[in-house]
Amino acid sequence: MQTKLVLVEGVPFTGKSTLSEYAAQQLGLNGHAVEWIPEGVMLEKYFPHIIPVLDQTQPLSEESLWADWSAFVQTVKSEPATFVVDAALSYAAVFPLLAEDQPHAAILAKVTRIAELCAPLHPHVIHLMGDTERLAHASIVDRGDKWQKHLVGQSDAAPYQKARGRSGIEGAIAFLHETQELMHVVLDESGWQTLTLDVTSADREANRRAVLSFLEIGEVQVDPPALAAPLQAYTGTYAEEDLDGPIGTLEVRMEQDRPVLYEPGPGMRLGPLVPVSATRFHLMATQLDVEFEVEEGIARRLVLHTPSGKAFDFRRT
Repeated sequence: MQTKLVLVEGVPFTGKSTLSEYAAQQLGLNGHAVEWIPEGVMLEKYFPHIIPVLDQTQPLSEESLWADWSAFVQTVKSEPATFVVDAALSYAAVFPLLAEDQPHAAILAKVTRIAELCAPLHPHVIHLMGDTERLAHASIVDRGDKWQKHLVGQSDAAPYQKARGRSGIEGAIAFLHETQELMHVVLDESGWQTLTLDVTSADREANRRAVLSFLEIGEVQVDPPALAAPLQAYTGTYAEEDLDGPIGTLEVRMEQDRPVLYEPGPGMRLGPLVPVSATRFHLMATQLDVEFEVEEGIARRLVLHTPSGKAFDFRRT
């Protein structure tokens, strides 16, 4: 495969992280050297100047934006792996530029310049689109009040929204719809090799097959490991053993015959847990793993493992 860069793009709640992780996994299983860069890692490691812009604590510096993109492209060029990246164009170009209420023509010119910079990498773009109103309301049901507060807060603070006198969840949905439409125009006009998928229907299998065809690879099935206990044995609430720890409490629930990790109470759904060994599970669409200690057929403790090597210990309550 010639491409060195696969970009999975779209507004929040379109399933970018899940699909980008799947694409990276399948590239690896097909024998390609691959590096998956989820959204959080993408921002912290490669586009640090964008974080305060997204947090609305400082304005966008176009010089810093270009410097970050230039350094990122040089990194990808120098590595043997194909990079599969979650939301680089979305959150390190289109969204912050639109949020600052820059004209569409100016945004298109800047993204075209980024496309020219990336051209030696032969990038492929997977753009996830859908009915933003339906998807946004579904995401709030799925992720909870904390997610809705973040979505509305980020939208309300944007100069783009203030200039139009919009606020609240309906204002946020309108902003996301216009961001999605602009991304579609940008990709059409800037020469990216693009696969556009409608995610409203949630036909995940059809979208996965389309991604595999776009990347010119076949699907490799992964057999699930034998577990130390039935899935129901892992459900329950777990309290962090360090009383001053940053997380506090986690909860494992069963949904459609699979365990799902939650922040309990008014918190957020963190995502499904996928078994990778008898007692270890991967938190889908993240770089986090959960290791359970099973005694007498029930999970008594869990350890949350981060990609940096940190581990957080929890005990069943």
